[in-house]
Amino acid sequence: MSRPRFVQLATAMALVTIAAAPTARADPPAPGDTCTVLRATTQDANGRTMWCNPTMTGNHSLVWQYGGPSGS
Repeated sequence: MSRPRFVQLATAMALVTIAAAPTARADPPAPGDTCTVLRATTQDANGRTMWCNPTMTGNHSLVWQYGGPSGS
């Protein structure tokens, strides 16, 4: 097989593999999972609203929590 034909075949096989790959599933966050945008909201697996707030202890990193936005 000539080199250009081999490259075409390899490219076609790579494209078929990529096109057939399953789509990643985005699971909803759980309380305590990290988040990046202060006071952002989302819903958990049961449809309850969660807010992105800093932790009360430690390094005050942002995590998903129930109970609404923090006061500060």
